[in-house]
Amino acid sequence: MGLEQSTVGIIGGAGRMGTWFSGFMEQCGMVVMSTGRDGPHSLEEVAEACRVVVISVPIRKTVSIIRRMGPMMPEDSLLMDLTSVKEAPLAAMVSCSRSEVVGLHPLFGPDDDSTREKRVVICQGRGEKGLPWIKGLLEEAGMETLMMDSAEHDRLMGIIQGANHLATLALALCIRRSGISLEPLTRYATPVFRERLERIQSMLRQPSELFSALMMENPHAENSLKAVARSAEEWLEIVGRKDEKGFSDLFESLQSRFLME
Repeated sequence: MGLEQSTVGIIGGAGRMGTWFSGFMEQCGMVVMSTGRDGPHSLEEVAEACRVVVISVPIRKTVSIIRRMGPMMPEDSLLMDLTSVKEAPLAAMVSCSRSEVVGLHPLFGPDDDSTREKRVVICQGRGEKGLPWIKGLLEEAGMETLMMDSAEHDRLMGIIQGANHLATLALALCIRRSGISLEPLTRYATPVFRERLERIQSMLRQPSELFSALMMENPHAENSLKAVARSAEEWLEIVGRKDEKGFSDLFESLQSRFLME
């Protein structure tokens, strides 16, 4: 599989990450054929013209697009995705195609043009040539590649994305329901709390569907979300009964985990 001068098709190329990846492929010397919901090319045209096809559509649409695209991919081609959930898309790509398969998850947003010191998760699907090809391109651009099993990826992202976003949304809802306006909160905020407010505002500037999909489509996220709720309830019970020893014991258990590992 000689992929060095391949035409790369980006399904969802008008989206933010699709646009970023299109630019990255062009910087690597590839010809890019980008399409999306409104064209300009059909999936059939992309499959016919491109040796490499990258699926970069919203999480909830990824598997359905893979099921349409996969059967059209020849054996000597490469099918990849850029989804933040990896287990289901990778399984769909393997089962619905004859091509080589690689799953990618860029661990950064698409707003920064630089590739230096960025990290990308790579999940192996099928084949021996496509993976080293894309891994080499990413590393030559200065990115760190992290090989990972797709199920382990989703389990970790259940915390890194799901639990983290839930905690941010819970604080946002707490602030809204408190009736306190943002002006005094910002004026009297400590630097740490100001950063939390900025994180809330940054999150709320993005489409809600992005975060709901991360929480609802990751099969491991629900357990992490429930764990956040149980953990908050445990702290609340300790504080409610003014159990200083219980507080100290639980706090010290966290110190031994986060500061001594």
